[in-house]
Amino acid sequence: MLYVKFYNMLFPFLVSLVGLFFLLINSVCFYKTRKNKDFHYNTLMVYLICLFVNELLCNIIGFYAPGSNFFLSHYYFVFQFVFLSVFFRSLFSNVILRRVILVFLVLVMVLLAIQYYRTPDLYWRFNLFEIGVTSILLVVYALTYLIQNFKNFKANYMYFANGLIIYLVSSSTIFLSGNTDSVIFTEPFLLDFWFFNSLFYILYQYLIFKEWKNLNKRFK
Repeated sequence: MLYVKFYNMLFPFLVSLVGLFFLLINSVCFYKTRKNKDFHYNTLMVYLICLFVNELLCNIIGFYAPGSNFFLSHYYFVFQFVFLSVFFRSLFSNVILRRVILVFLVLVMVLLAIQYYRTPDLYWRFNLFEIGVTSILLVVYALTYLIQNFKNFKANYMYFANGLIIYLVSSSTIFLSGNTDSVIFTEPFLLDFWFFNSLFYILYQYLIFKEWKNLNKRFK
């Protein structure tokens, strides 16, 4: 029983660290090869670095004080939405699409500012509106990009767009469940939805690495 309890505490943390390690590798790879790269590349690089800082803090706080790192989710969803909205806006050449993304970016940020002003204690809880609206919009942007480039196998950022969709659909579903203790089974070892969230996160980071390799082949 003691071994099982230790496993249940340690294993999810180790899986999370694997995802963090892959994120670190991607951040370093993009940073080291940033020279003479375009706006899209550098935007993605800054996104990864900020994501790594957020995830590192989340793991440190979560390890020493489980359940007290929820407030970091707001920074994660907001900065991800801002950076990737700018990223996808720069990828689209269609003027209407670019304007729509800009309008949604401003509108969502204003609505979130109003929401936190009216409900300050929401800062210490999961904000389901924030999670839902930012994730759904980014999935729509990524899907639109994939559809536009469906026949263009040489288009950049296809791996990234696919990875983003897979991860956001899975993670937002888990977050929106509103239940941080969603357990699938407990015997012989505890397994919950957050474990699968970590697995999808690792897949996401793998596809980002594939994107980095693909981009650097073409930039040569």
